[in-house]
Amino acid sequence: MRSFVPAFLLLVKVFTASGLDKYECTDTTGSTIPLQIVKPGHRIELMTPNYPNPFKNTWLDCVWKIRGLHGTRVEIKLVDMGLNEACNDNILRVKDDSSKGSGSKLESPGLTARCGQSTFPPPNQIALSDGVVTVRFKSSRNTGNARFRLIVSGAVPNACPAKISSGCPDGPCCYGKDCCVINAGNEPIEIMSPNFPKSSGPGLKCQYTMVTAYGSQIALNFLNMDIRTDSNQACLSDFITLEDPAAGPASMIGPKKTFCGQKLPNYPAPSVLVSAGNTLVLRYQTDSSKSIKGSGFKATVSAVNPTCNKMQFEYQYGEEVCNSTCGVPYETTVTTTTTTTTTSTSTTT
Repeated sequence: MRSFVPAFLLLVKVFTASGLDKYECTDTTGSTIPLQIVKPGHRIELMTPNYPNPFKNTWLDCVWKIRGLHGTRVEIKLVDMGLNEACNDNILRVKDDSSKGSGSKLESPGLTARCGQSTFPPPNQIALSDGVVTVRFKSSRNTGNARFRLIVSGAVPNACPAKISSGCPDGPCCYGKDCCVINAGNEPIEIMSPNFPKSSGPGLKCQYTMVTAYGSQIALNFLNMDIRTDSNQACLSDFITLEDPAAGPASMIGPKKTFCGQKLPNYPAPSVLVSAGNTLVLRYQTDSSKSIKGSGFKATVSAVNPTCNKMQFEYQYGEEVCNSTCGVPYETTVTTTTTTTTTSTSTTT
């Protein structure tokens, strides 16, 4: 099994400037190196060692996997290429994870440059991807003349969250699959258990499905929680369950998280939980016993995308309520998505 750490150390970051990172290919193992395009306008340059001068390496195998954060699209431009040796000596290949028939120029098998030929667009044109882009350069024989320089840039997202949240007209305890879907917008809206702040009734099975634009995330901010616990303080009878379909290593929710009791999650720190992807499911359940139920919960839901808009958070500690706004969104015209309409709007700081 190949180790990630040595491969990462062999990836030479030769220069960093405002909005520009340059990387030389020096890896020989073919291990995947993750890179991120953090926002529109951010640029990464990938190149042969000692570019534009000759390199002496006789074997190279570099693989970069490039992801745009917060829905940022990835632009690919091959600005220089001199791969004129035999067709299997030096090969540059770029493809993304889009499915067959998507229309992307980068869908498998992607774009290739080798033996003096290239399927890349001309240097004054780009190939655009909405997914994760894999760049691979493999050199098995070097005459001292092979070279390439590839520019990877961030482009504005296809869509940003709507301003106002909408959906779930019949409440969370309705019947039918996805009968309560909230399309989360920039401005927080309140959700709560039935009958809040009075005692919840028995036998409840309620669900909120919260969605937003691709590349954005769901922020769930608990403001009040009063859910009966069992004798050993376990959440066996009455509880909230959060399910994150896109749970990743950075997610605090994980695939599934359960809460109950009288303290807010993460108390006394802020009780804001953010999904890994653009969907989050909240289920609220009480058993059918005659035991006294708590008042349930109250929370706010909003969409989070620092590329599109400023982030707003409210935190309650005792009787004190704190508000915070942060983030500097990218200033451009993007598309705002809702369930029924698509309009054009300008994000501002």
